[in-house]
Amino acid sequence: MKAVLLACVILFSASSAQAQPMGPSPEAGFAGTWRIIDARPAPWIKPHALSREEVPLLEFALAFRDGEVMGPSPIACGHAGYKSMPVTVQELFSGGVPEGKEDETAHALGLSASGTTVLRVDCETGTFHFALKDGSLLFVLDNIVYTMERAKLDTGPGYSGPSFDCAKARTAGEKLICFDEDLSKFDREMAAAYTRLSKTETPESFATVQAAQRAWLAFTTKFCDANGESPDNSCLNESYQDRSGRLNAIEVVEAGTLRLEPRMRFFSRVKPRVQESDSYPWMTGGPKAAAFNTYIARKLELDKRRMDDKKLFPSGNDLPENMLLALRRTYSVSRFDSRIASLLVWTYDFTGGAHEALNEFSLNWDVERGKPIGFDDIFAKGKKWEQFVIDYCVRDLEDQFNEESGPDRSAVARVVGNIGNWLFDRDKAIVHFTVYTVASFSGGEFDVEIPYEELKPYMRPDAPVL
Repeated sequence: MKAVLLACVILFSASSAQAQPMGPSPEAGFAGTWRIIDARPAPWIKPHALSREEVPLLEFALAFRDGEVMGPSPIACGHAGYKSMPVTVQELFSGGVPEGKEDETAHALGLSASGTTVLRVDCETGTFHFALKDGSLLFVLDNIVYTMERAKLDTGPGYSGPSFDCAKARTAGEKLICFDEDLSKFDREMAAAYTRLSKTETPESFATVQAAQRAWLAFTTKFCDANGESPDNSCLNESYQDRSGRLNAIEVVEAGTLRLEPRMRFFSRVKPRVQESDSYPWMTGGPKAAAFNTYIARKLELDKRRMDDKKLFPSGNDLPENMLLALRRTYSVSRFDSRIASLLVWTYDFTGGAHEALNEFSLNWDVERGKPIGFDDIFAKGKKWEQFVIDYCVRDLEDQFNEESGPDRSAVARVVGNIGNWLFDRDKAIVHFTVYTVASFSGGEFDVEIPYEELKPYMRPDAPVL
C-alpha cells in the first residue's frame, strides 16, 4: 500500500519530552538552518535507486525561525507554530505504516517501537513533524526518508549541495562531497567559476583551463583516495578550497579590442609527490598581442615546468613519501588599458620547509610600443627621483608600522631600485614591499602608493604610465 505522507521526523531521546503548548518559536535544539544531505526510500516500499524527480528536496537547506519555516516547498511556510509532543510510530506516519509492520519499520529507521518525540510544526500548508536523532534530523515526505544535518555556514535556506546531482552520487568521494557542507560549497563555487571562464574566454584559452582542470581532478581523486572506500576528507577539503580560490581569482580583463585572458597548466609527479598549478596571462584581440605573449612565455619560462627547477628542490631532501609538495603561480591585474599592462605575479610554494615560500614580482608592459617598461621610460634623466621615492616610502612605512623605529633605509632602497617591485595604476604608482623585504614574515607585506601628481616633477612627459 502506498502512503502519501506529510513530513515526519524521528528522534532518539534519553527521556520522553513533555508536550508543550503551540508557540511561534522553535526550541533551541531545532532553531536555525539545516541541510538535507541524504534521501532513501521509506522501508515499507520496494528498495530502488532514486531519481532526481523523486528527491526534489535533496541538498536544499531550510531554516526554522520565529513564526516561519524558510526553505523549499512544501515545507516552507509563514505563520508557523511549534510544539514538542510524544507520538507512536503509527502516528508519525499518519497511519500510513502497514498494519503489522510497525516493529519492522521502527527497526529500519532506528526508532523505538514504543514511540518517540517530535517537534510539530503547524503551517498554512499542513502539519509537519521534525525532531533530533543523534544530532541529525530525519523526516519522511511522499515515501522518501530525508536526513538533515545542522548547517555550519550561515548561508541561509536554498540550494546547498555541489554542482552535480547527488541523487546520482555513486563513489564514496562523491557522497562525501554531497554530505560535507564545505566540500559542497567549494565544488559549487569551482563549477561556477569554470562556467564563467568557458563563456568569457576564447576557445584556445579556455582549452588550457579545461585541460588543467581535468588533470587537477584526476590527481586529486587519486591522491585523496576519492574513489576508495574511505576518502580523505581533510585532503579533499584542502584541495577543493585551493582550487576554488584559484579559479575564482582569475578573470578576463578587456581594453578595447585587446583582452588579457587567464590560461592554466597543471602538472604532477610521484617522487617526490608534487603538484604544480600555474595561471598566467595571455593577450588576444589584435596584432599587439603577439609581442606581449612572447615576452610572457620567455619571462615565465612556459617551456619548462617549475617542478623541474633544482633550486626549488635541492638534491638530498629527505622528505616523507606521503608528503605533498605544492607549487602555485598566479597573477593579478593592477591596470590594463591601451597604454600599459601592469601585473603582479606571485608564487606560493611548499617544498618541504617549515612553511610556504612566497615570491612576488611585477610585469609592466608598454602596449603601444610593444616592450617592457623600465625606469628610463618613466623618469627623466638627471632627476633625483630615486632619492625622493626612498624618502617618501620611508615616511609612509613608518606610519604603517606605527612604531618609533621605521624600516631599514638600505632595505627600502633595494626595493625601490628594482622595477619588479613597482605597479602602475591610472593615477598612482605603487611600490610593493614583499614579505621579508622590510619586515618579518609575521609582519607581512606593505604597499606604498605615490600619486602621479607627487612624481610628475621627476617623470618624463611622455611616460607611458601617464
